[in-house]
Amino acid sequence: MERRKFCRSTAGITVGIGGLAGSTLFPLRADDHELESVRVRAAKGEIYELQAAFHRAKSTQNIDLMMSQWAEDASLTIPGNPQSPFVGLEKIRAFLLTTGSFVHLRLSLVPSFKIQIDVHGDEAFFYEECHDIGDFNLPTRFIASSTFLAGTLRKVDGAWLFWNMNGGSASPLSVNHYYFP
Repeated sequence: MERRKFCRSTAGITVGIGGLAGSTLFPLRADDHELESVRVRAAKGEIYELQAAFHRAKSTQNIDLMMSQWAEDASLTIPGNPQSPFVGLEKIRAFLLTTGSFVHLRLSLVPSFKIQIDVHGDEAFFYEECHDIGDFNLPTRFIASSTFLAGTLRKVDGAWLFWNMNGGSASPLSVNHYYFP
């Protein structure tokens, strides 16, 4: 029997009510370590959603979506760029509009096995690499750029945002080399 049909059946309702009654009479008690583990897993899930929105914004050239992922007092440091660091939303936005996916339509891909997320309360260390594909919808597709984004994320008003970030080249491509710190 399908789960949906079982849940609608008399047996499913009986089992469900019994489970609710049992959990009310004998609540499970998670120790602090287990509770913190649940919080960290939830935070990581939210950070993965932030990371996905970042790449959706790049791939669709949606600067408004991109900027909604950054804290108001965020900074972005790009080694070798004489105007870096870019501090505040206006300066980060102005920089992004002059470079990469916001100048050239690209599909932004991420090697998920290299993503690092280390949550500490309302802050987290984050590392990812972006490999942007130019002419992605044509047979002439090519790797247009390989970059990293790494630094501190901050939870602000219930949402994870990029806060104190660093970006730069992730070249040459490597399975096991990380380009920051």
